[in-house]
Amino acid sequence: MASASMSELASEPPALPLPTPPLSKAIFFFSLFSLCFCLLVDLILSVTPDKERNIKHGKKAFEEAAQKGAQLVLLPEIWNSPYSNDGFPVYAEDIDAGGDASPSTAMLSEVASRLKITIVGGSILSAADISCNTCCVFGSNGTLKAKHRKIRSVLLEHSTFLQPEGEWPHSMI
Repeated sequence: MASASMSELASEPPALPLPTPPLSKAIFFFSLFSLCFCLLVDLILSVTPDKERNIKHGKKAFEEAAQKGAQLVLLPEIWNSPYSNDGFPVYAEDIDAGGDASPSTAMLSEVASRLKITIVGGSILSAADISCNTCCVFGSNGTLKAKHRKIRSVLLEHSTFLQPEGEWPHSMI
């Protein structure tokens, strides 16, 4: 009698059925996600050249989302101003200074604390380095929990971003 190979002797383990989540929780999660998404899409689509208005509109969207039960709110890139290379220097904020120098982060901090929500602040144009956007994360107590700066890739497409010799500007090193 020929001996069986190891692969012939191996068998698949029995499949375990996955538990079905309660329908009410699944619907609640989907509804909550949909609500937050809808509110933020409204925020994205209604950005104007008026930065103060954009910030107020964002604040209202956060309040509506929190009222519906949102605990985490995510913002898109450059949510507080038009996305235009010409306008970047005009709308940039001194995020490190905070307060009046960064009205967007001041609002995000205040709203996160007041509504007890966590806000991932999309990105805001950085006055410290105009080639960067900065994303700030505010915890439910309003404190800055994380900050991430990234190079705006749109600038890489424009020759004015590079030095005449094709080298990176000193601020990038």
